[in-house]
Amino acid sequence: MSEPDRGRLPRVYWGTAIAAGAFAVARFVPLPDVVAASGEILSLTATGRSALGIVMFTAILWALEVFPFPVTALLGAVMLPLFGVMGWTDVIKSGAGSDIVPFLLGIMILSTGVVESGLALRVSKRIVRMAGSDPKRVVLAFLLFSGFCAAWLGNLAVAAILQPIAVAIIVSNGLVPGHSNFGTALSIGCAWGALIGSIATPAGGASNLIAIGFLRNLAGVDLGFTQWMAVGFPAAMLMMAPAWAILIMAFPPEIEELRVDSADADDGECGSEGKSRGAIVANGSPLTAHEIWALVGLGVMLTLWFLSDWLKKAFGMDMPMSLGAIIGAVVYLLPVNGTSSWDVLEHKINWGNLVLVAVGMSLGAGVYDSGAAAWLANAVFGRMAALQPFPRALLLSTAIMLFKLMFSSNTATASIVMPVVLAAINGAAVDPWTFLAPAALASPLAFILVTSAPANLVFHDSECFSVRDMAVVGIPMTIVAAICIAFVCTLVLG
Repeated sequence: MSEPDRGRLPRVYWGTAIAAGAFAVARFVPLPDVVAASGEILSLTATGRSALGIVMFTAILWALEVFPFPVTALLGAVMLPLFGVMGWTDVIKSGAGSDIVPFLLGIMILSTGVVESGLALRVSKRIVRMAGSDPKRVVLAFLLFSGFCAAWLGNLAVAAILQPIAVAIIVSNGLVPGHSNFGTALSIGCAWGALIGSIATPAGGASNLIAIGFLRNLAGVDLGFTQWMAVGFPAAMLMMAPAWAILIMAFPPEIEELRVDSADADDGECGSEGKSRGAIVANGSPLTAHEIWALVGLGVMLTLWFLSDWLKKAFGMDMPMSLGAIIGAVVYLLPVNGTSSWDVLEHKINWGNLVLVAVGMSLGAGVYDSGAAAWLANAVFGRMAALQPFPRALLLSTAIMLFKLMFSSNTATASIVMPVVLAAINGAAVDPWTFLAPAALASPLAFILVTSAPANLVFHDSECFSVRDMAVVGIPMTIVAAICIAFVCTLVLG
């Protein structure tokens, strides 16, 4: 056994012991009844206590990162039939049989193609040149560009693309990562942009897809692509200016002018592949075949999403978002001239995300159907459904972002939170999407702790900023984000 493995063993032992203890308490210790807003008394059945125990067990293992996230997810899936919460067939149907799984698969294939083809790097370097030499404007440009890309590619992929470029800009201007106000503002801005942009469209992250899946499975609401964008896009845009202002005020750039060609500087983290792609962009050569097909696949997917309502009315053709995503992926993969390789996709795609999403849907269904979600929702959120729209959205989004501090996986957060929030409606005269939207938009947002989002870790690992740096600006940004979400949800959804 290697030294790192031995170092993890104590955490495996005490982390599993804590999780098992929490499961035992939820399963065997009598829990009090809860009075719902309607006056109904909610009691936990033995099945409900088992479901609650399994969620607590998996949540603690996720929070402490005792095992890899997909391993913990599979452990929770196995526990559902073993403790009588739901049958194994139902676990498979509610998880792997969900429409969300092929949706995520199509998105992952296309986002990997955009990155691996060099298209994302080409566009990002063009954005740097357009931003000019003003350091404050460069920070804003990266914030906006990171957000735009994350809306379609996901926050982690965007962070991985921009991190070496940001480091190259910092170093080539004679600044030291971790000891530069400009470098700190630029790096946190890239991370924040990726997080904020991920809420703009359903394609921005797995947590968005989980929220849509629970709406369909538990509340019978089939939310479309444009319906999500009606609240997600304006909420994301509204956060951008305050995010930039907070960063510039907290970390005023110490230099007046940047080198315009600094994005093409050679830094050690880019590697040989990064150098060759950078040379392609610098030389202004035309798009490669791989880039073209990645762009075509992405365009086909977006076109089908935006035209889904028209296709239904004109031709009676159902075009679910998952079908559009798979068609776009197939268009990208079809060329046989070597522009794409399934072998590359097998190594580059994080297949564990599919496991997380599928099992997350199963866990949520088990908690909801057993009555545990209704009991927990009324115990935690109380009479929130009876509040006016703005304070309700403000409190809910704030609570979710604070809850997110415990987890580094957006998927894990959404899997636990979404069914509980939906259960809090409990017969109240509230539209399910109106109630769920603030929680769905808040679940990927992790502005305070470096460990609460993989996109934050990508930039922190390059030592561009400290944990304290992010916490100092993250606290006011969390407040601003909650206000933005509440304002847009109230304005658009009522």
